[in-house]
Amino acid sequence: MSDLPPTSNLPALSPDDLARQRKRKKDKSLFHFWRALKYLTPHRRLVITSILCAFFVGLTFTGGLSTMLPILKVLMSGEPVQTWAGRIVIEKRLNVQLTDNKESLGVFSLNKHSPLVAAGIKANDQLELPTTSDLKSTVAELAQPDRHSIDLKIIRGDKTIPVTVALPSMPWYYAALYKSAGVLPENPVGAIAAIFGVMFTLGVVGNIVRFYQEYFSDKAAILAVNDIRRKLYDHILHIPVGFFGLKGTSDVTSRLVQDAQGLQDGFKSVLGQSIQEPIKASMALGLALWFDWQLTMFIIVFAPLMFAIIKKFGKKMRRASRAALQSSAVMLGQLEATLSGVRVVKAAGAERFERRRYSGIMGKLVDEQLKMSRIDAASTPILELLTLFVVGAIVLYATHLVQVKKTLDATTFFGLMACLMAIGESLRKFSKVNNALQKSNAAAARIFETLDVPVERPREMGTRGQGSSFKAEGRSQKAEASPQSAIDNGQAAIGDHPTLTKLPLIKNDIAFENVTFTYPGAPSPSLSNISLSVRKGQSIAVVGRNGSGKTTLLALLPRFYNPDSGRILIDGIDISTVTLKSLRSQIGIVTQEPTVFPGTIAQNIAYGLPTASRAEIEAAAKQAFAHEFIMEKPLGYDMVLEGVGSQLSGGQRQRLCIARAILRQTPILILDEATSQVDAESEHKIQQAIERLMHERTTFVIAHRFSTILSADTIIVLDRGQIVGQGKHEELLITCETYKNLYDRQVFGVPVEAA
Repeated sequence: MSDLPPTSNLPALSPDDLARQRKRKKDKSLFHFWRALKYLTPHRRLVITSILCAFFVGLTFTGGLSTMLPILKVLMSGEPVQTWAGRIVIEKRLNVQLTDNKESLGVFSLNKHSPLVAAGIKANDQLELPTTSDLKSTVAELAQPDRHSIDLKIIRGDKTIPVTVALPSMPWYYAALYKSAGVLPENPVGAIAAIFGVMFTLGVVGNIVRFYQEYFSDKAAILAVNDIRRKLYDHILHIPVGFFGLKGTSDVTSRLVQDAQGLQDGFKSVLGQSIQEPIKASMALGLALWFDWQLTMFIIVFAPLMFAIIKKFGKKMRRASRAALQSSAVMLGQLEATLSGVRVVKAAGAERFERRRYSGIMGKLVDEQLKMSRIDAASTPILELLTLFVVGAIVLYATHLVQVKKTLDATTFFGLMACLMAIGESLRKFSKVNNALQKSNAAAARIFETLDVPVERPREMGTRGQGSSFKAEGRSQKAEASPQSAIDNGQAAIGDHPTLTKLPLIKNDIAFENVTFTYPGAPSPSLSNISLSVRKGQSIAVVGRNGSGKTTLLALLPRFYNPDSGRILIDGIDISTVTLKSLRSQIGIVTQEPTVFPGTIAQNIAYGLPTASRAEIEAAAKQAFAHEFIMEKPLGYDMVLEGVGSQLSGGQRQRLCIARAILRQTPILILDEATSQVDAESEHKIQQAIERLMHERTTFVIAHRFSTILSADTIIVLDRGQIVGQGKHEELLITCETYKNLYDRQVFGVPVEAA
């Protein structure tokens, strides 16, 4: 009876556990890198051309390597190349092994299928022509491709025996070998010079083709990663807002820049050395097998051990590379935070603190990079020591074949060693390729971790030009169990299903019905059972302490998030049943932090509305009281803003954003602390423009300054995610304690009571 517990008693794995197991298995392999290789498909012509060039490089390399054997033969034995080539042809044609005697053609051993056996020839016999004993003439006659029989005389001790030998047909490549050797000079120096000329020609042609092979492979890699960057950037623009709250912009930037570059290095490796070196090694192995298959097979026995060591180093490199990429993302986040808040750093005298914090982050990054360097540096010496051991074993076995069994001559051994050195060099380079692929696999995993986040609007995303056309991977309706599953809180469901309808232009009202929302990972809801009705053209001011849920409430209207429960209606239509494009086209937003994009001032105002005329742009700027300062700038509306618009003050940037919202003429307007960055005079002017807009649009205003919200039709007071007051200013001062405390603190400086 088995001692194992019953299967039914074993705890069942949850779907999340199974998903994590699958992810670990994928991370241990090159799954993510192979997945990324599909982006090379649009550039398959470049890839195929590169592979063909690699084959040609391998042929020229092997051809140059094969010329070493006749050179060694001439140098070591002084035998003419023609005679050496003739001996090889005779041995292969007659299935016999000849002696190394330079004076005569002696038989060392015969195969039972050799035609010499049928003619009565035995081992240790010497072969001569009936009319002459000249070795060169005998070899020439036996190696003639068009001869089918030949008369010979056998010298066996003191006896001379005449025989007729039937000559089998000769393969074309042996005939070509013999004819090629025949055009070489008989003089040893001239023969070696001619062979070196052939070797040099092969080298020149091979290196020219190698240039194109590397260029085409690099071009395919660069274009493929460019496609990935475009798709990743396009995907990032369409994923839910909550993703950026979890990951941060620096992490996303790192994936777009550093991880994509790491993947490009992997593509270059897989299209370059990982194709070229195996081809060269395979062809050199084929040449070695042709030289002597027994010794070559002895060498192959050690291959599994070398591949096991390469695989071991690859695993270590993959883990170290992923950790280094994560540390690099943290470093970018620190740089982004410090540089964007450099004035705060200087004002607080926190330079030393930031330097220490940055040094700590860089120290961790350096540790991870040094770990990668140690792994990379250790792989080559260990493989070289293993190679030295293998070479020693081969030399001992080859000595046995040459000196004891006499089945291998010294010239062939040195030629085979040249092949072995070529194979070893290719394997050494290939071991570096494996490390590069593991680094790229870690980078690809982080890229696909982002690409697998469900998008808001399932759509066909791709790049144009350069033959790059591909579709999004689809995973846009539901998030799979992954580290991104936290985003599934009301966000993975954000999307445009084919059955969704287009939202008509608002005519009546907007209603929030029992809306509850919780941020991913938050212990409690940010909004609880919010119910609110807003008529078209009405202005609503939302006030409350920091963290009360003001911005969150209005973020649900354009569906940056989806509520946990409840619904939001526009003219009685649930906004979760309409397309995002039709919904957001009716909403204009001005955020607390003014956002300016690289481009001219006019392009910034017309952002999202590129067809706007210059007159419309200027009219919007005038309504936002931005026209005056714009005309004071060099080139006016055509002034180019760099980066985040550092040439403008905070108030000027905010007025550009307000002009942008005015230009869009959306029926719904959300102003989230829209006047927080402007001075009192500008605020007064902007407030006049906003008041005019409030009569034309349904407006939601979030502001701490009561001067901004007093003219609102209704004021909503939030506290801890719940509506605690609703009405006009004078009414709320009497009925809502929270509102009164907020007002007293701002107007009279009275501290707000602890909640």
